Amino acid sequence: MTNPKDTDGPSRTGDFERLRTLIFGEEKNRLHNLDRRVSDLESRTADVAEVLPGAMNRVVDDPVTKPDLEQPVVDIIRGAIRRDTESFAEALFPVLGPAIRRAVADALKSLVQRINVALENSFTVKGLRWRIEAARTGVPFAQVVLRHTMEYSIQEAFLIQRESGLLLCGVHRDESLALDDNAVSAMLTAIQAFIQDSLGMPRTEPLRSAELGDRTLWVINGPDAVLACIIIGEPPRDVRIELMRILETLHAQYGSRFDDHPEQVENDAGVIALMQEVLREKVDDEVGAASSRNFKWYWIGLAALIVTVVAWGGWNSIRDYRLESATVSRFGAEPGYMLTGFNFEDGVLYLAGLRDPLADDPATLLEELGIDVENTELAFRPYQSLEEEMMLRRLHQALGDEGSVVLALDGSRLNVEGSLTAEQRAILADLPASHPVIRSVNFRQARLSSREVEAMIRQSLDVPASVSIATADNRVVLSGTAEPAWFETAVSRAADLDGLQGWRLDFGPLRESLSQQLATLAAELNGYSITFTRGAQMSGISPENLAPLGSGLDKLQSLAGALETEVAIRLEGYTDGVGTAERNREIALDRARAVQDRLRESGFNVDEITVAPGAWSPGPADLSQRKVVVFVEGPGFP
Repeated sequence: MTNPKDTDGPSRTGDFERLRTLIFGEEKNRLHNLDRRVSDLESRTADVAEVLPGAMNRVVDDPVTKPDLEQPVVDIIRGAIRRDTESFAEALFPVLGPAIRRAVADALKSLVQRINVALENSFTVKGLRWRIEAARTGVPFAQVVLRHTMEYSIQEAFLIQRESGLLLCGVHRDESLALDDNAVSAMLTAIQAFIQDSLGMPRTEPLRSAELGDRTLWVINGPDAVLACIIIGEPPRDVRIELMRILETLHAQYGSRFDDHPEQVENDAGVIALMQEVLREKVDDEVGAASSRNFKWYWIGLAALIVTVVAWGGWNSIRDYRLESATVSRFGAEPGYMLTGFNFEDGVLYLAGLRDPLADDPATLLEELGIDVENTELAFRPYQSLEEEMMLRRLHQALGDEGSVVLALDGSRLNVEGSLTAEQRAILADLPASHPVIRSVNFRQARLSSREVEAMIRQSLDVPASVSIATADNRVVLSGTAEPAWFETAVSRAADLDGLQGWRLDFGPLRESLSQQLATLAAELNGYSITFTRGAQMSGISPENLAPLGSGLDKLQSLAGALETEVAIRLEGYTDGVGTAERNREIALDRARAVQDRLRESGFNVDEITVAPGAWSPGPADLSQRKVVVFVEGPGFP
């Protein structure tokens, strides 16, 4: 059986959800948006930034809530100053700097005014009267001058803690006339307590002024500290207003330290700068004007004297400065020098620094500048300069060369040109391993010295004593006389000879000598004849008698081979005019071959020697035509 409640359950649930959405839907969305806005950090930051300026302005304008905000901010700033003092000092510099400059300017102005007044009255009757007064009373002359010429002058100022009477800071215009700081502080506290007790005045009623002989004491009261000023003369009322302003500034910037950290106030540069502003004075213009009018001639004379002294001193200073500048420039530009001290005083030039032992003599440099060496004191200590010129000088000294080697630095690479000995080359090759600047050495333009290359060639080519060796430019010239076989071997080996390092072998003179030998020998052998009796029978000639001819032909061929010259050697046989042409031709060839065979049997090279019949013409029997003639043909000779 079905329950009606079960049947209506789902539809009723949906109706409730729709009803809830209608009633609470908008509120739920607002809560959802609010939750998301609170959870989003950027949204919260933007909200705070939007309302923070207005809130801060309201707090500052509200005297009740302002202290509640002010104290945490002050504590945070104090903590930050303790952690990073330098950053706050840089931030305060634009404020403290002008205050310090103003105090210095006022002090200099006051000093100039005092000097002017003292000078104006030093040579006058009034000045003498003041000196007598100073001697009679024991008061310094400067103080007497101030008393008579100053309208007012705040000589000393003391910043004193209000409750305890502790001295926080004290400044003085003239230290020689300064009172004891602690004594003044104690005196002020005692006087104030005495007056309050004697007259029945409340403790809240402060002391404002007092007379101390020829001086006036002004007391400017503040909430945490008082400013006590010792004054000569009678300052106008607006001075007191200025002093009050300075005390307010001290409270605003440093008031937190007056009670908590009084020891930090005394030596604080900002406090001292503000206190120096208190020390002000004003000269009586009428006194100064009267003195100037009455004693203008004294001023003119004094001005002339000052101009003369200044001109003389200026001339000497300019001369000394020029001399120092010229000396420093000359030694600074000279390789191997490093000046560390120089001075010119009483006509003596003092120079100190470092000098490379290979640098030029300092006396030479001083003479170039026109400076007497006797009026100088030199204190140079030795060192090794890494300037390029000094490094190259040191390398030339190590090589011991006489100008045959050219060295140049290209960054960290040393380029070498010229002729080197093997020892010099080894020294330069070892530089990259030990030198602080040189990392590589380029020997492409370098070569062996002439002496060593001559010795190397003589040993490598086994040069005979008849051959001389000389060097010229980049050439090694061989001249004299030599055997063709040695010449041919030397020429072939020269192409593969290692270690010449830029030198080139020149066999020209030796080749020319051998060419002349070849031409002379060819002329001697050309036309040489051997006579025959009948047929191929030589007339009284044995194989030994052909030895000179064979030796000459062998040498001729050797010279031609060594000089790579084409030479043709031909043996031509001749006959008389009797008989037929064919028969005479056969006999002529037999006679030429006979000579060739005899030469071969004697051990001579006849492979390149050709045989041929000579020209024949019929005629009567001519025994002189029964012969063999040697013909040599080649370039330079027929």
